Amino acid sequence: MKTRTITLLGLFAGMFATASAEDLVIKMTEESGVQIINDGRFDVVNKCLGNTKTGTTICLGEIDFGDGTTYVANGAEFAHENPDTEGTLDFYMGDPDNGGLLFTQIDVKGTGAFQYYRTYRYNFYPEGTDGFTWPTGKHQVYMRYNNCEGNLKKIVFYNNEFTEEEQGEMPDPTYDYYSIPASAGSVVNPEVCPDAKLNDGVWGNTGEGLIVKFPSIDFKDGNTYQQIAVVSTHGGSTNPNGFLEIYIDGTDSEDNMIARIWTARDWYWTVYGTLAKNLEKNISGVHDLYVKWTGATNLKEIQLIEGTPWEVEDDEPEKIELIDEPLTNNAYGMHFDSMGGIENTVEFMAYGSDDLKFEASNIGYTSYGVVLKFVDVDFQNGQFTRILVDHSSDQASLGSSTFDFYIDLDHDDYSDLSVLENDTKLATVQAQGTSNWATPKKTAGTMTSKVEGVHDLYMVFRTDAGANIHGVYLDTDYDPSSISTATIEGVKVWGMTNAVCIESATESLTVDVYNFAGQNISQTKVAAGLSTLSMAKGIYLVKVADAKGNVATYKLSVK
Repeated sequence: MKTRTITLLGLFAGMFATASAEDLVIKMTEESGVQIINDGRFDVVNKCLGNTKTGTTICLGEIDFGDGTTYVANGAEFAHENPDTEGTLDFYMGDPDNGGLLFTQIDVKGTGAFQYYRTYRYNFYPEGTDGFTWPTGKHQVYMRYNNCEGNLKKIVFYNNEFTEEEQGEMPDPTYDYYSIPASAGSVVNPEVCPDAKLNDGVWGNTGEGLIVKFPSIDFKDGNTYQQIAVVSTHGGSTNPNGFLEIYIDGTDSEDNMIARIWTARDWYWTVYGTLAKNLEKNISGVHDLYVKWTGATNLKEIQLIEGTPWEVEDDEPEKIELIDEPLTNNAYGMHFDSMGGIENTVEFMAYGSDDLKFEASNIGYTSYGVVLKFVDVDFQNGQFTRILVDHSSDQASLGSSTFDFYIDLDHDDYSDLSVLENDTKLATVQAQGTSNWATPKKTAGTMTSKVEGVHDLYMVFRTDAGANIHGVYLDTDYDPSSISTATIEGVKVWGMTNAVCIESATESLTVDVYNFAGQNISQTKVAAGLSTLSMAKGIYLVKVADAKGNVATYKLSVK
């Protein structure tokens, strides 16, 4: 690590602890314009860059460094489960594989959990430092992982330098607050979570619907406390629906809610962090405080914070609706156990990058590039029109990942998928994250041609992350517009050419439309009567809700 000396530009750096208006903040989302050059993917739920490894390269876009004083330091919000992880994020003016010039590095370390982020920040190396070029002018800026991997939330280019003490891992802010320990609360509804209990001063074994009451909390004059925070942790995979909702004077009305904090992040039950929200309401005097769980979270403490020391961002997860395609009575299924395929022999033609294997009831340790061969599959008299894959993943989204199917391939080696370029796909099935290995869901792809008789069926993984395969099915078609999870009286929803139609006999509705990947692509209110929403051809989930809280979900196709 080369020394980062302070120039005259940094004399007042101590005044700038967080990003200012003159700083450049680049979030790791596709919408921000960041491009993945190799080996990574955008996690749309956690809003980060994930699945990285040494050599992962991204392009941040064009940055104007002006005369060399516009940006003089940068930082990264980084997370990795292994605390022993160490490496650097290297920044280049131009493509590093085509003459790009290295201008700075950020040292990063493991944080103890994949979604527990810490900010690491450093001044640029002084002009003339061996191996580094001071940035001036406009450049396409690239970043490359050097001897490390980890999730990345955002990159910040700072207009002011930091003192030597301020460089490295950014500490949490210091502030005055009123502490409400977990032990000060008691469970209101023990029947909801009978196992919930205090353990070493922490509420654990919690779950959806649990309510804990903290009596007689003094909010003082209503101006003293401007933020509220929880000190909590969550393990397993990310749960986009796991929040702590904080109320005063009871939980029966949303008007009593003073904060809703997303806590079900991948923190392994071992890393406790502080998550804060601004208090939007002016609350004074003494009130009973209630915490309501919408998912499992361990709670250690609540803080009423003086001032606004925490930089509060909109980091709540993106809403994802999972698709679980139904099977007809005509479906033919192929399943697995630890010995291999049950109905049909399954051969591994390409292993990908993980330890591909049969497990108790699925094929696991899959990755991009896996090729499976299902031997002698009987397509019968040609009645099958679609292929379904029952699969699970610990990721909340798999982006544009697919399972591609072919029949009767004849290649000597499948380690390079380019050998399939001239082969005709029988079907492409969209892969989806289910947030849990134990929660398989089925997605389907339409067959491109009629197939009769016995054939070898090949399944090719073009996936951003691993997915356990619990079953592969051949099935006949069905009418997707006829499927709904519930109905609301007087409401009809259907698909037509380039549109979704909603008809409500008597009242207005809130309508959410989700695409096949589960992403919310439209949220609107429609009045009573007939309304149409323009949509491209595809399959959608449409969720409608009335003013009484009734909800119905429809799965339909738009032609």
